[in-house]
Amino acid sequence: MPSAPEVRIESHDDFLRLLLNRPEKGNALTPEMMGALTAAFAGVANHVGLRAVILQGIGRQFCTGADLNWMVSLPTVEQGEALAELFRTIAVCPLPTLALVQGGCYGGAMGLVAACDFVLATPDAEFGFTEVQLGLAPAVISPWAVQRLGVARTRELFLTGERFTAQQALDIGLLSSVTEDLEAATEVLLAALRSGGPQAQRAIKEMLLARDETIEARDARLARVITALRDSDEAQEGVTAFLEKRKPEW
Repeated sequence: MPSAPEVRIESHDDFLRLLLNRPEKGNALTPEMMGALTAAFAGVANHVGLRAVILQGIGRQFCTGADLNWMVSLPTVEQGEALAELFRTIAVCPLPTLALVQGGCYGGAMGLVAACDFVLATPDAEFGFTEVQLGLAPAVISPWAVQRLGVARTRELFLTGERFTAQQALDIGLLSSVTEDLEAATEVLLAALRSGGPQAQRAIKEMLLARDETIEARDARLARVITALRDSDEAQEGVTAFLEKRKPEW
């Protein structure tokens, strides 16, 4: 799988771990890192047996956003498009995605976590849509922030750029949990995910993507989803296992 020196990719039995590896710069995102992350999230669908993708940062910070030296060097539309593609690729990843956050998570890093399915953080983690304090706007982050937090709360946080604690992030719905032990909490979550059918989880992620469609078209699409799942070998195994009072063999 393609990688960059500052994105370390670890393949485990049934999950992939993507590590931002630029700790001396707060894991600030560069074009190379963004490209490697986009390729990694896009490529997981081709790997049989994977159940989840974990994103985390090495060192004291999760990610302090996009590298400002790159951002101001030669501003182009392509820069914004590359960042938007990264967030979109995370959001449409067919596998469950987990972000593990310690330390700072600011600016563009907020797009990384907002696009993930689950976000676990340590109590000392700090968050902020800080772009406005630099005369910028969290433009390509906005769809994912609104989807996660709602319009009203997103508006407040975007306009002030204020930083907030892990507990506050949990209270507003940005986080799934706050824990002293990220690895232990991750194992618990992975165990919960493994208890579900992998095909069903992929279908759930796909059916929840926002679409510009009529109510009738939506209902017809969702009916096709459940019909296909009910007719699958996985569903037959899941129902049989339930009736036989045993764990399903995914």
